[in-house]
Amino acid sequence: MFVDKIPQVLIKIISLYLMRDQQLYLTKKGYKSFLSYTKRREKFRQKKAGYQRYLLHMKRRAEAEGRSYKSSLSNPFIHKKALPPKPEYPLNIKYLLSIPDFFSKKQFTHKDDGVFYIPECFSLLENYEESFDFLKRLFVVLHKCKCRSITLDYSKCKRIDVDASICMDVLLIEFIKHVEKCRKLGYRNLFDGGITPINFQNPDIMKVLFSIGAYRNIRGFSIKYADVEALPVLVNDHRKPEVWERSEIDQTKIVEYIKRCLKRLGRELTIEAETSFYKVIGEVMSNAEEHATMPYRFAIGFFQETHNEEEHFGIFNFSIFNFGNTIYETFKSPECPNQKTVKQMTDLSEDYTKKGWFSKADFEEETLWSLYALQDGVTSKKKKRGNGSIQYLENFFKLKGDLNKDNISKFVIVSGNTRIMFDGSYEIKEKLRIEENRKYKSITFNDSGEIFDQPNKKYVTFAPHFFPGTLISARILIKFDNTTSEQPNGE
Repeated sequence: MFVDKIPQVLIKIISLYLMRDQQLYLTKKGYKSFLSYTKRREKFRQKKAGYQRYLLHMKRRAEAEGRSYKSSLSNPFIHKKALPPKPEYPLNIKYLLSIPDFFSKKQFTHKDDGVFYIPECFSLLENYEESFDFLKRLFVVLHKCKCRSITLDYSKCKRIDVDASICMDVLLIEFIKHVEKCRKLGYRNLFDGGITPINFQNPDIMKVLFSIGAYRNIRGFSIKYADVEALPVLVNDHRKPEVWERSEIDQTKIVEYIKRCLKRLGRELTIEAETSFYKVIGEVMSNAEEHATMPYRFAIGFFQETHNEEEHFGIFNFSIFNFGNTIYETFKSPECPNQKTVKQMTDLSEDYTKKGWFSKADFEEETLWSLYALQDGVTSKKKKRGNGSIQYLENFFKLKGDLNKDNISKFVIVSGNTRIMFDGSYEIKEKLRIEENRKYKSITFNDSGEIFDQPNKKYVTFAPHFFPGTLISARILIKFDNTTSEQPNGE
C-alpha cells in the first residue's frame, strides 16, 4: 500500500501538523469553542468587507452623477470605548444641589425648550420672586443637560441689577467649566448648540452686559461707556493663603470705586467717611469669609450717570454675597462660639412665641434672629465685633446725601428665607447699653425702636424664596443737588 511506503517519521510529522489546533486545547469542548470563534470572526470580516464595498459603490455612483457623497449612517463596525466617569461639579454647584428648595420651591423638569426670557426687572432687590424662579429654572436645565442649546432672550428686559446679574453669571461660568471638562473626556452633545444671548439692543441692558455682566465675565469682552462706572466682580477664595491680603486689595478697590462714582456728581468723601468705609467694608467681607461654609465671596458694582439740562444724578448699585450657611443657620448651629448671644436670641424667641407673633410663612424665628443679628454688637464670634452690618447699611445709604426716603434708594439683606429692606422709612437709632456703659446703634423697623416689639412685616419678611447664603445689595440714588461743587472736606 502507498501508506506503507511513507516513512513513519513523516507520518508522525503530518499527524502533528493536522492536530496542531486541537493540541492547543486540553479538551474537545475548548477546541469546538475555538472553531465557533473562528467562524464568527470570518463572518464579521466578510460583513465588514461587504460594508466597505457598499460605501465604495455609493461613492463611485455619486462621483458618476457629479455629486459628493457622505454616509449619514453610523459605522456599525466602530466599537465605542467606555467613557470615564464625569468630573465632579464645582463647589458652588455641588452645594446648591444639596439644598432641595434653593432659590425657588417651583419644580422644573428636564423637558425644557431651553429658551429663557429674562424678566422685565431682573433684580433680587425688588422683583425677587420672578428673578429667583428664573435662576432656579436655569440651574435645573443646565444641570440636566437635555437641551442642545440655551437661548437667553432679553427682548422683555428693561432693567438688570447687579445682584441678579452676578448670580446668573456664577451659575453659567461654573456649568460651562464643567461641560468643557466633560468634553475633554469624550462626552458629546452637551449644549453643543451653545448658550446664546439675543435681543439685547436696549442700551441700558447692553451697558450692564458689556461692563459687569455676562459678556465681560464669560466671554471676556468689555466696552467702556462714558456714563458708566463699573466695578467688575471681585472674587476671593478664603482657602488661599493670601486671603487677607486679597481682602485688603478688594477693600481699596471698592472705596476707590465709590470715590470715582461720587466725583462724577461733584462730591467727595471726607477723610472720616473714607476711613469708615474701609472699616465697615472690611468687616462685612471678613464676616462673609469667616462665617461662610463655602470658600468664595463675590462683590460687584455698577454706577450709571444721567446728565441733561433738567437734572444730574446717578444710580449706584453694589452687591456682596456668598453661598453657604444662612445667618440663622450660623447662630442655630450647636457649634456657634458665641452662646451668650444665642441665649439672648432664644429668650427673645420665647417672648415672641408667648405673644403669638410667629406665623407660618409670614414671620418666623429665622426672621427674628436675622434681624437681631443685624444690631450693633451682635456677632457669632467670641471676639468683640459685630457692628459692621448696621454701619455698612448706614454708610452706603448716606451716599445719597441723607437718610430720607425716596422712590429708588433701597438696601436689602437676604439670607435664607429672610428679607430685611431699608429705605429710610425707619431711623437708625443710637442707644445706651447700660451694662457695658457704651452707645450702640439699632434698627428695629417699628415705631418704638425696641427689638422686643414686633417689626413692620413690610420691611422684615419671611419670604418663600430661599437664598442659600447671605446677600447684601444696595441701590442708591445720588443727586448732584445735594452738593454744588467738590469740596475737599465736604461729604
